[in-house]
Amino acid sequence: MMSFGWAASPIRSISLLAGLLLSLCTCGAAAVDSQQAASRIDNLLSQEYPAGEPGAAVLVSRAGNVILKKGYGLADTERNVPATPGTVFRLASVTKMFTATAVLMLAERGKLALDDAVTKFLPAYPAPGQKIAVRHLLSHTSGLADYLDRPDSMAWARNEYTVQNLIDAFKDRPASFAPGEKNVYSNSNYVLLGAIIEKIAGVSFGEFARTNLFGPLGMTSTSCGGTFSDIPRMATAYEPARTADDQLDWSRLLVARPYTMSSLYTVGGCVSSVEDLTRFHDALLKHRLVGERSLAQSFEPVALNNGSVGTISRGGWQIDKVQGRRAAMHGGALPGVCTWFLTMPDDDVAVILLSNRTPGKPRCGMLAVQIAGIAIGG
Repeated sequence: MMSFGWAASPIRSISLLAGLLLSLCTCGAAAVDSQQAASRIDNLLSQEYPAGEPGAAVLVSRAGNVILKKGYGLADTERNVPATPGTVFRLASVTKMFTATAVLMLAERGKLALDDAVTKFLPAYPAPGQKIAVRHLLSHTSGLADYLDRPDSMAWARNEYTVQNLIDAFKDRPASFAPGEKNVYSNSNYVLLGAIIEKIAGVSFGEFARTNLFGPLGMTSTSCGGTFSDIPRMATAYEPARTADDQLDWSRLLVARPYTMSSLYTVGGCVSSVEDLTRFHDALLKHRLVGERSLAQSFEPVALNNGSVGTISRGGWQIDKVQGRRAAMHGGALPGVCTWFLTMPDDDVAVILLSNRTPGKPRCGMLAVQIAGIAIGG
């Protein structure tokens, strides 16, 4: 069975994707013809997401100008509904970008400090002998066990949970390392961040995000929490069938196994469209959500206790290079979901790819990195 913890944590292998592009070319950004870039990207995606199969929506922009905005394949194969830029997709771990931004917003408002201990906000959280700070949660340097890393993950995720239920699923599991010692991706970090946001704001994370992020930005297709059945224009998720010996059969794509939004919470429980996510991207880079200093720091790779530089930034992004240029990215993966949010802040490039088919064929993260390379003239 697909490990639910693995599926929600694609960031573990992101650097391999960007590294491939870096090995091909380490030159600076070249002048790019938008029409030629759009044509190349369109050809690439048309091959990867054939008509008549579960597909994807993509939006690529540079300096605020849209290079390509298009849907590929189907959002619902049974009803023959095409995927479009307005189709709503499950975000999986791309949700974490909203969670991290909310934390930074609260920090700028003086409601918390990134060096604050988790127990300042959640006094009952057990942290014997360890001072886990908010910054450790953001950058995946806490050492917390991943609550989704469990053998019964898919069966477990079909049920509804409270935030406390989620915390109880990992709070007594031993830490893997001392806070700040390593970068190891754990979904449990963002469960605690969600609980802290709710404790400070006095409302659910979904309500906080709607009031402070989605509403002001006009992100009318984006929401967190609730149930999938409540959401209009929602893409159906598809995963490959399994053979008698439990191998993946990519020639047959079936409706994905169910899971609840409450089991994913601030880890992966939001939905959105590429049109909405580009509004979020533009607002982020124009400092409409957090100030210039906070944003710059959130793109800085975290410094570990031994002085070395980690693989994840202080704001939860994977920081790497595409054709020698700085890139920050986050992926999301679940049964029937493959999503990627990539920004190149120095070049004001965004690549947002949302798909309703399980990662593997195609690999949406690899596609996003390839597309970013084309967008900057590679």
